[in-house]
Amino acid sequence: MRIFLYILLLPLLTQVGHAQEKTLVLSDSMFSSHQQIFLAPQEGWVFKKGSKPNWRDPALDTSDWKKMNPTNINATLQDETGRVEGWFRLRFALDGSMSEIPLAISRNLWAATDVFLDGTLIESFGSTGDSYTAYNPVHKYPTPISLKAGQEYLLAIHFVDYETTFTQRELRLQPKNLQNFINIVGPKYTEWVQKDIERSYLYGGLCIGIAALLFLLFWLLVVLRPSQRIFWLIAGMSTIVLLYAISFFYYYFDELPYPVEKARFLLMITLQSFTVINGLFILEWILKNKISKLTILLVVVVITTSTIAHLFSISWPFGISFTGLLVYLVYLLVTFRNKIKGALLAVVAAIVVPTIAMTVYISLHKYSLPLYNEYDKPIIAFTILGAPIMFMVFISMRLEEVLQNVEEEAQKVVKVTEEKKELLANQNILLEKKVNEKTAELKQSLIDLKATQQQLIQSEKMASLGELTAGIAHEIQNPLNFVNNFSEVSHELIDELEEELVEGNLKEVNEILVDIKQNLGKIHHHGQRADAIVKGMLQHSRSSSVSKEDTDINKLADEYLRLAYHGLRAKDKNFNATLNTHFDEAIVLLQVIPQDLGRVLLNLITNALYAVNEKKKTAGPAYSPTVSIATKKERGGVQILVKDNGDGIPKAILDKIFQPFFTTKPTGKGTGLGLSMSYDIIKAHGGEITVTTVEGEGTTFTIQIPKS
Repeated sequence: MRIFLYILLLPLLTQVGHAQEKTLVLSDSMFSSHQQIFLAPQEGWVFKKGSKPNWRDPALDTSDWKKMNPTNINATLQDETGRVEGWFRLRFALDGSMSEIPLAISRNLWAATDVFLDGTLIESFGSTGDSYTAYNPVHKYPTPISLKAGQEYLLAIHFVDYETTFTQRELRLQPKNLQNFINIVGPKYTEWVQKDIERSYLYGGLCIGIAALLFLLFWLLVVLRPSQRIFWLIAGMSTIVLLYAISFFYYYFDELPYPVEKARFLLMITLQSFTVINGLFILEWILKNKISKLTILLVVVVITTSTIAHLFSISWPFGISFTGLLVYLVYLLVTFRNKIKGALLAVVAAIVVPTIAMTVYISLHKYSLPLYNEYDKPIIAFTILGAPIMFMVFISMRLEEVLQNVEEEAQKVVKVTEEKKELLANQNILLEKKVNEKTAELKQSLIDLKATQQQLIQSEKMASLGELTAGIAHEIQNPLNFVNNFSEVSHELIDELEEELVEGNLKEVNEILVDIKQNLGKIHHHGQRADAIVKGMLQHSRSSSVSKEDTDINKLADEYLRLAYHGLRAKDKNFNATLNTHFDEAIVLLQVIPQDLGRVLLNLITNALYAVNEKKKTAGPAYSPTVSIATKKERGGVQILVKDNGDGIPKAILDKIFQPFFTTKPTGKGTGLGLSMSYDIIKAHGGEITVTTVEGEGTTFTIQIPKS
C-alpha cells in the first residue's frame, strides 16, 4: 500500500514549487557501481552564475536561471580573476524503493562547494570564500543525510573554482569525468571507500617502504664502490623514485595546505616523467659509456610535454615526444642488439615495465574513471617500483656473472689448496680434540656450578626454616606451659578429691570437681591453640606447587611478624624491638599461595629485625629499634609495607639487592637468595615488590599484590 501511495503522490510532488524546476525522482535502480547515484548528469538542474545567500531558499523564483547540469562546467564561465562561481539547484524526491536505505552525500572532485538541503547547510567541501581553498576528496567518507520517501527536497550547491594550472583540471574535464560532482550514495559506497583507504595504505606503504629500502641499498653500493659511475646513476634513480612515491601517496595519508599541495602536484608530475625515462640514461651509459645530448634533449622535451599534459589536458605533444623517446630506445636496442643480453635485459625491462604501466595509468584516467578508481594504486605501484626492482635484478644478475668469473678463477686456486688439505685435516683433528677437552671441562664446571647453586638455595631455605622453627617453638611453648601448669594443678585437686571422698564431704567434692572441670577446659583450649599453631605452620610449609587459596593477609602478616621476632629472640635473648602493626580491616580474603607469601614476609621481617639489631649495637641508648608492618586495601588489590628504622641501604648497592647471591651480611650470615626468591614469588603472583630507603633513617619494602 505504501508503494502505491508514493506512486499517487509523485505526480503531485512534481508540481510543487516553481514550474521551472522539475522534480527528479530517485530509485534504487539508479544506483551504479558501489551503490552511487550520480546526480550531476541528471536532468532538472538549473544554474546561475554569481552568488547570493538567498539562492539557497527553496521558495526562490528561478525562472531566469539557466537549465544546465554540473557536467557542463567549463573554463568559459570564469571572470577576469579566473574565478568561476555559481549556484546549482535541483529538486528531487525518493520513491518507495529507497525508503529503507541509509543515504549520504559525497563529492569526488576538487572544487570548493557548499551543499544546502532545503536551505540548510549540510556540508562545506573546501572553502568558497575569498580565501579559496580547494577540497581534497581523497579518502573522504560521505556525509549522512536523512531523507524520507515521498517527500520533495531542494538541493542547492554553491560552486567555486579557479581556472589556473593548479586546480586539478576540474574546469577542463570532460562531462563524463564530471559526473562525480555530487552523488547520493548508500552504505555499500562507504564500505568501498573504506576498502579503497585500506588499498591506499597498503600500496602507499609498500611503495614507499620498498623504494626507501632500495634507496638505502643503492646508495650503500655508492659508498662501498664510489668509483663505479653506474652505481651513482642507479642511486640517483632510486632517489627520484622515493621522492615520487612520497609525493604521490602523501596526500592519501594526510591533508596538505593548498600552496603545499600545488608544489607537491608539480613535483609529482616532474618526478613521474623521470621515473619512466631514467632507465634510458642508465642503458645508454652502459652501452656507450656516456649520455648523449640527444638523450638529454628528448628527456627535457618529454618532461615539459608531460607537465603540459597534466596541467592543461593537452596530451598530443606528450604523445609525440614520448614516441620519439621510444624510437630512440628502439634504435639503441637494434644498434647494440648483440651486446644486450644477460643482465642488460633487466635494464631494458626497467624502461619497458614503468612505461607500459604509466601508459595504462594515463589512459584509464582519461577514458575510464571507474577502472582508474579501482586499479590506480596497483598500476602506479608498477610505475614507481618497476624500474628500481628491475635494476635490483640487473645488479643481482651482474653479480652472478661476476661470481661465475670468480668461480672460474677459484678453480685454479683449488688445485693448490688440495695439497694442503691433508695438513689442514690433521690440524682439524688436533683442534677438535682440544675443543672436546675444553667442552668436557666446561660441562663439569657447569655441573659443579649448578650443584653449588642448589646448595646455596637449600642453605637459604634451611636458614629460613631455622628462623621459622625458632618462632614456632616460642609460639607453641606458651600454650604448652598453660597445659603443663593446669595439668599439675588438676593432679593436686584429684588428690584432694580423694581425701574429701573418704571423709564424705560432698560439698567440697563438688567444688573440687568444678575446679577440675575448669582446668580441663583450659587445658583443652590451650591444646587447641597449640594444635592451630602446628596446623597453620604445616599449611605454610607446604610445597610452592600448591594452587592459590583464599587467605587472610592481615592474619598471615601478624603470624609471620611474631614468628620472625621470636626466632631472633631465640638466638639473642638480649634483643628487644618495638613491633607496630597497622592492618586495614577492609581487606577481604585474597587469592594467594600462603606458604610462598609467608616466606616473603618472613624474609623481609627478618631482614628488618637484623637491620635494627645491627644499628642498636652502634647507636646510643636513645635509639629504639622499631619494625612496622601495615596492610592497605587498594582498588587493584592489597599493599603490604614492611618498615624499619635501621641504617638504610646505600644507594650504590640499591639496584643490586634483588640480584641472586648478592648480600651485605657477613660471610655465613646469609646466602643472598632471600630477596631474589621473594622477588620471584611476588612476580609469580602478578605483583611488584619495591624498596625505598634513606641512609641512616631506615628502609621500607612495599609489596603490591593484585586481585586474582
